[in-house]
Formats: sequence, structure tokens, C-alpha cells
Amino acid sequence: MRPLDIAVIIIYLIGVVWAGLANRGKKGDSDEFFTSKGAFTGRLGMIMVGFSMAATLFSGVSYVIYTSVAFSAGAGIVAGMLGFPLTWALLRFWFLPRYLAGGGSHPYDIIEQRLGASVRLCLSAMFILLRIGWMAAILVAPTLVLIGATGLDEAWFWPIVISIGVTCTLYTTIGGIRSVIVTDAIQFCIMALGMLFIIGFILHKLDLPIGEIYAQLDGAERLNLFNFSFDPTEDLTFWTVVIGLMIGNLGSYTGDLMMLQRYHAAESPRAAAKAFAINTWGVIIVCVLLVTAGLLLWVWFQNHPDPGLPENPDQVLAYFITNELPAGIAGLLIATILAATMSSMTSGIIALAGTLTNDWLQRFGRPRTPAELMRFGRYATVGVGVLAMAAAGFATLMGSLFQSTQAIMGAFFGPMVGCMMIVVNKWQLRPMGVLLGMGLGTTAGWAIAFSPVSNLWVATGSLIVTLSVSICFRRKSETN
Repeated sequence: MRPLDIAVIIIYLIGVVWAGLANRGKKGDSDEFFTSKGAFTGRLGMIMVGFSMAATLFSGVSYVIYTSVAFSAGAGIVAGMLGFPLTWALLRFWFLPRYLAGGGSHPYDIIEQRLGASVRLCLSAMFILLRIGWMAAILVAPTLVLIGATGLDEAWFWPIVISIGVTCTLYTTIGGIRSVIVTDAIQFCIMALGMLFIIGFILHKLDLPIGEIYAQLDGAERLNLFNFSFDPTEDLTFWTVVIGLMIGNLGSYTGDLMMLQRYHAAESPRAAAKAFAINTWGVIIVCVLLVTAGLLLWVWFQNHPDPGLPENPDQVLAYFITNELPAGIAGLLIATILAATMSSMTSGIIALAGTLTNDWLQRFGRPRTPAELMRFGRYATVGVGVLAMAAAGFATLMGSLFQSTQAIMGAFFGPMVGCMMIVVNKWQLRPMGVLLGMGLGTTAGWAIAFSPVSNLWVATGSLIVTLSVSICFRRKSETN
């Protein structure tokens, strides 16, 4: 990597950290540290919360995953966007009004109010396992970026993972949720601009008519959006992408503490609903940009064969950035991927520290003072960061980043969606039945993940099992 690129990366990351710390919470209160207590007010606050939602789940790993899938398999993954209008409608008119009307100062309070402490702790434990695995995967993504971009030996894998993980952990320990949301919003805007630059650069340098680019993609069947095959082992059929991604998204937005924290950060339920709408449009736009970039990368290397092109499609974007873009610009885009990943990891760390503090510590032992809760929360961020780094090696054993993230998230998202459906609809089910359903749903999810069936069906399968088992245990008032 060129000296100017390295300098840009260092300056950029310092600027991101400064922006986060400059907007950190000031009160030293554990509730403010984890939820900000509705501190994001007005139109700007609503936009920042919305962009933060999008950036949290569309992080640096998305740069790698979506461009990699489009480069290697075509645009079929875009069909997943067809499920977003339905996802938005369900969240806007069904979930958010019921969830935010439930009261409570912490995201999982509503679970305990309606199903008891045991179900809340179970859901919290699932979230912890889910986000540890997810953070491990997003640590792998920028590491592959650096290795692919610089030609480093595989022995650099762990030094890079540890460096990124330590930086994220220290930053989150100081900043809290307010600095995380501000940094997320900044990163989201820069991610979108970075993809626009790559698309414009490729179109300019290819010097081919749009019709010719389309003909090359169409001739290679890269634009086939609607593969209606019913083969469950295929990854990019219409059914697997639309249904699988929609259930996964519902899991993110209804049961994921990172998203629930952001609903509480908005000043009102109405502001939270508007922030979610901003997030929806943001995710759709960035997804389309990433897939477009992946398709254009395929056209580029078809017309500019390169014997040094990495065999791993997850490394193609970084290779192109480093070898084709001007010095300085390449460094800025690499820094964007790293910083976006760091921003998402900080979101995971703060959410996990919050659930360990609010769902677990306060429940066992003697009562703690606000100062003690705050101190434990900071210690928890360190422990979570270390655990995520240790789990990064596991994510590399589950195939491509796309496959591994769908497996890790789907096994837990199904039960989490099922539990939230039961709660917000006020279904009168027995807590032990819900616990059994969630346990069997998770087991079913992992069984699918390690079977020949596409990992995009993991969340759907685990949701069906969770609900099917849970509704068998109605309370007596409903069975009479």
C-alpha cells in the first residue's frame, strides 16, 4: 500500500474517533450510557438515528458481502429488496406502536412484563451469542480487506483482528451509545459516497456504452433477478432471498438490542417510526449501490484480465481499490471500510454491555448504585471485545462471509422474532412453552445451517419451529 494511502487511513480513523468522543454522553449515568434517554431530538436527531440503524447492520462487512456475491453470482441478491416494503409496513404499523407503548426504560423490559424474567434472560442470552458471532464475522471482513489489498501473508490475520478489536473496545468504553450513533451516521453517509465514487470511476475508465455493459452482464446471466427454482439448496433463488432476508431483517429490527436501543434513543415513538423509515430507504439505496459495484467489478475484470486477481471473491473489492484507484482515494476507501466496521462493532459492544448490565447484573446479588452499574458497564465492554476477537477464528470455518453471517444470525433471529411476535400481540402463552419453543427453534436453525439447505432458510426455519411449539402451550384462559 502506498505511503499516501497509509497516511489517509491514519488521519481518517483519528477523525472518526474524535467525532465519536466529542459527542459522548456527559452525565456518567448507566441509562444515558446505554440508551441516551431520548437525547436525539428534532429533525437532525431523527436522521442520525435512522442513519445509525442502517450503518449498524450495513457495515464494512456489507461492503465485502454484497459486492462479493454480486461479483461471483450476479444480481440475484437484489431481489431481497422486494421484501423491504412489507418489512417497513410490519414494523411501522404493527411492531413499533405496540412495542413503544409497552413502556420500560430498557429494550427488553417488555419481555419481562408479559412473559416473565426467565424468557427475558433467555432472549438476552440468545442476543449475546448472536452478536458475539456477528462481531467475529465483521472482524474477519476488514481483515480480509487488508490482506487482499496489501498482499500480506495469512500470518497477519490475528495481529490485524486484535488491532481492530482493541481499538473498537477502547473507543466504546469511553464513548457510550451517543458517540456510537453519531459515528454510525457519519459512516453511513461516507459508505454511500464511497460506493458512488467506485461506480463512477469504473464507468468512466471502462469507456464502454451502457448498452454494451448491459449486454455483457445479460449474456453471462448476471442480471437474472428471478430464479424461481424451488431447490432449497440454492442460495440465490427468488424464494430464499425474498423470504429469508425478510425474516432476517425482522429479527434485526424487532429482537435485536442494537435496534431497540435506537428506538429508545429517539425523542418519541413518532420520531422512532420516522427514523426507521429513513433507515429503510438508506439500506435499499446502499444495497443497490453495493450490488451495482459488484457487477461492474465483474465487467471490469472481464475487459481487463488480471492474473493477480484473488481467487477469494471476498477480496476482489479491496484488490481493485488498491490497484486501480489513485493514491489517497484508495486509502480513503479502505479507511471507510475499516471505520464502518469499527462503528458497527462498537454498536455490538455497547448493546452487549447493556444487556449484561441491565438484564443480568441487576438481577443477581445485592442492589447496585448507578455508579456501580456504570463501572460494570465499562468493564463489560472490555470483556465483550475480547470475546469477539477470540470468536473471529470460528467465523472463518463456516464458508464465505455471506454464508457464515446468515447461519450465525438466522439461528437466533427466528426465535427472537417469534418471542417479540408473542409479546407485542399479547398472546397468552405459558413462559415455559415459549422457552421450549425458542430452544427447539435455535436447534432447528443450527441443523439447517449445517445441512445442504441454503443458510438463507435458517431464520425462517427457526421462526416456524419457535412459534409452532410455543402456541401449543396456551394458558387456560385461552383454551376454555
